[in-house]
Amino acid sequence: MRPIKLTLQGFGPFASQEVVDFTQLGHAPLFLINGPTGAGKSSILDAICYALYGETTGSERTGDQMRCDYADEGVITEIQFSFELGGRVFNVTRSPDQDVPKKRGEGTTKKAHSATLCEWVDGEEKLIANRPNPVAKAMVDLIGLDVKQFRQVMVIPQGKFRELLIANSKEREQIFGQLFQTHIYTQIERTLFERAAGIRKEKDEFDNQIKGALDVVSVSSEEALQEEKTKLAPVLKAADEAYQTAQKALDALKQQHTAALDLQQKFSQKATLDTTLHAELAKQSEMDAIRARKQQALQAARLDSPFNELRSAEKQFTLAQTAVAEKTNAVALAETQVANADMAYQAALKNAEQVDALNTQLHQLEITGKKFAELDKWQKELSQASSTLAGIQQAFQQAEQALKSLEAQIVTKRSEKEAAQLQFASLDSKRASLNLVNDHIERRTRLNQLIQQLGEKAKLLARAETAYREATEQTRLAKQQADQCEYVWHTNQAAELAKILQEGDACPVCGSHSHPHLAQFSGDVVTKEQVQQARERQQVAANAETQALKQHEAMVAEHHHLKQDVTQLETTLQEKSIAELAELQHQQQLLTDEIARLSAINPAQIEQQLLQLEANLAAAKLTLDSHHAARQTAEKAMTEAQTRVDDLQRDITSDFKTVDEVRQRYSQVQKQVKALVEAEQQTRAALNTAQNQRASALAALSSANEQHQAWDKEQQRTQVQWQQALSATAFANPEAYLAARLDEAALAALDEQVRRYDESLATLKGKLDSLTQALADQTPPQMAQLESSLTAQQDAVNSAFNALKVHLSRMDSLNQVEQKLAQLYAKNAELDKAYQVYGTLSDIANGRTGAKVSLHRFVLGVLLDDVLIQASQRLQRMSKGRYLLKRKEERAKGNAGSGLDLMVEDGYTGKWRDVATLSGGESFMAALSLALGLSDVVQSYSGGIRLDTLFIDEGFGSLDPESLDLAIQTLVDLQQGGRTIGIISHVTELKEQIALRLDVETSSRGSSIKLVA
Repeated sequence: MRPIKLTLQGFGPFASQEVVDFTQLGHAPLFLINGPTGAGKSSILDAICYALYGETTGSERTGDQMRCDYADEGVITEIQFSFELGGRVFNVTRSPDQDVPKKRGEGTTKKAHSATLCEWVDGEEKLIANRPNPVAKAMVDLIGLDVKQFRQVMVIPQGKFRELLIANSKEREQIFGQLFQTHIYTQIERTLFERAAGIRKEKDEFDNQIKGALDVVSVSSEEALQEEKTKLAPVLKAADEAYQTAQKALDALKQQHTAALDLQQKFSQKATLDTTLHAELAKQSEMDAIRARKQQALQAARLDSPFNELRSAEKQFTLAQTAVAEKTNAVALAETQVANADMAYQAALKNAEQVDALNTQLHQLEITGKKFAELDKWQKELSQASSTLAGIQQAFQQAEQALKSLEAQIVTKRSEKEAAQLQFASLDSKRASLNLVNDHIERRTRLNQLIQQLGEKAKLLARAETAYREATEQTRLAKQQADQCEYVWHTNQAAELAKILQEGDACPVCGSHSHPHLAQFSGDVVTKEQVQQARERQQVAANAETQALKQHEAMVAEHHHLKQDVTQLETTLQEKSIAELAELQHQQQLLTDEIARLSAINPAQIEQQLLQLEANLAAAKLTLDSHHAARQTAEKAMTEAQTRVDDLQRDITSDFKTVDEVRQRYSQVQKQVKALVEAEQQTRAALNTAQNQRASALAALSSANEQHQAWDKEQQRTQVQWQQALSATAFANPEAYLAARLDEAALAALDEQVRRYDESLATLKGKLDSLTQALADQTPPQMAQLESSLTAQQDAVNSAFNALKVHLSRMDSLNQVEQKLAQLYAKNAELDKAYQVYGTLSDIANGRTGAKVSLHRFVLGVLLDDVLIQASQRLQRMSKGRYLLKRKEERAKGNAGSGLDLMVEDGYTGKWRDVATLSGGESFMAALSLALGLSDVVQSYSGGIRLDTLFIDEGFGSLDPESLDLAIQTLVDLQQGGRTIGIISHVTELKEQIALRLDVETSSRGSSIKLVA
């Protein structure tokens, strides 16, 4: 990951928007983030970490606590961070929970934590995630590190550079596993373990499965299973033979029953045919009537042709009569229309004589309209010229005023230039005074902090004294209670002895033979265990008293040291006569404001402004001359327009006042001419149409008369033909003929009815004759007796089958169990074979054999060795050959994880020791070497995780000058290899040796960032 740009506002000490453009530092820069204490150097790293993950580098402060107190209420706390990763460019924006002003009314409202992540693709932003948690998850997926690993590998926060160095094996395993993407080996371990566990579980279930299979058939063992099968075989054979015998007898009865059913059906069928035949014979007279009706219809059909011709001729004659009447009326109407059209045409011809005079009038109106149009154009020209002249006159006056204003500004700016040169000379002395005041404020602030800490420590000391007194009292009470408990127990023991003493016996305690006062039991019953518990409580209270005493003594020492620091600092301030903090802060504010005011003064800028004013003055003079020439041109154009308007007004002598009146009259005359011409054309066309319609009506009437005469002759002919045909038949009159007529469908229906009846009668007679012959020697069967025998035999078969089914079911169950047992034994053999493979692999991969090192730890150990080779080269250089890093190979005690712990070889002693024993400066060099070595190896092994950038916050102050030079040279070598490295430090030597800097400057209104190259 390489940073591109960081934009933050209202975050940490930065009140307004600050932009850090890392591209201005060059490719793979080594740069220093410099500034006074509290200015906000670490806040830059906090902003980067918070933008990516929603957490700061130190994780002590939440996002809402990073709101800048100097920021205006309207400024939203927000961070934007652009970075490049593997050739892709991303932009993340994040804003924490914060109170913002309401859009309406007074007060504030809560703005929730928000975040967005986008990628630049082809010049456009493509959204990847738009909520805080999804953005943080996407960051882990992209960078390959969670926030904790990011802080340990890419950003080493202030005071936390030792975390990666002294991390235990378990923590280092998580970090290295994420960096080198070795989770596949963990998956292999888990997969082998789960596979082996599954095989073990299946083997453990084998005996239960055997017993469950035997329980299914209610036998106790496999021997009992085989014994029952042997006994069941002959029983099953006998039951099968009995069933086969009963089934054969049933089949014979079924055949007899089928034959009897067939014979009975034939007798029933014969009776049915007799009944049906008698019913059909009863319909004979009805069929004869139908045959007669059919003959009449056939005779009437032969008269249909002459009858239809007569009816058609009569109909056509009637239609011809109607057509003659209609055509006569049409001829009369056409004559009337011709007369009317001729009258209208003659009137239109007379009116058209006015057209020539009207056209002359149109020509005169057109000439007058053109004069009015030209007059209108020159009136507009006159108005435009007048407006232009007024505008130019106004611009001329403004140019005169601007010229006078510039002359006055030049006089003022020259005076300002002389005053600025005098004030700017005092800026250096003011800055020196401010540095001195800042130093005094820092001392006064430190004194106030120490006094506050002394007060808090005094309170803690008082509480420690109280705790010690209370612990002493608790110890006294616990001892008193234990002594009393033990006394009661001894008293009760003496009473036990007293119970068995007789007068004259020697007392086992004092030896006396006289016992005037025997010991008595106390009211309480106390056991030996209760005495021991009371003594244990006494010891716990004593231990607490000892601990309270140690804490009290430590608190007294800390209070004494703080008091000495306060006294020493107060003495120093009094000796140098340094003012109080409020006065110093007032002086600081006055000096800061004065320096800000003086810094804002720029004599060179004032000189540039003066030159610009003089250039503007020259330009203003040219502008004034230009406006004067334009005014003369506008006056000339206005005079010309006024002359043309006057000439045209004198030339127009008609009664019209405006051009609109001319146009209105022209339109009226034009419409009148058009109407006269169109009327003449329309009436002439109407006369022609009426004459054509009259000719058509006369022709139609002549044709109708001819049709009428022809159909009259046809009607007479068909009437004679019909009378001749009717007299040749048996029908007495036309009505008898019409009554006998039938259409083709009705006639076909009668014919079909007669045919079906004849065929049915013949079929019935044939079937009856055939059955009578077949049953000549037969008698009806006894069905009841046969069905009773059949039912009884069916019951016998069912009984034999049920007995056989019971034995078959039992035998099938026994055989299935036998097969199941064989399958279980075969499967168990396969499980034994599989466990020899997977069980062994699981034990090796999960570190249960040999050196007890898992597969994942083994792989990471190899990778760590590569990292330590690179790290040791740098550490050996920075420590001047003294130290080397090595992986601790001895197994840790107990169940603690091991294999990835670190040791350091001391070249001075020749011994190996734990890295936690290194001093502060040595730890920083070792941690820096480890981080750089890790970066190199991860880059070479993993293509997904790119450690292109490293930020280091403090730590260089613990190095001596020579070690510091070696550390810087190491970073320079790494930077030349293409890495971006940012350092936060107060060390002056770094500021002198590193050319690229981000200076964080502080003021009373917050901090700002400035790039120094």
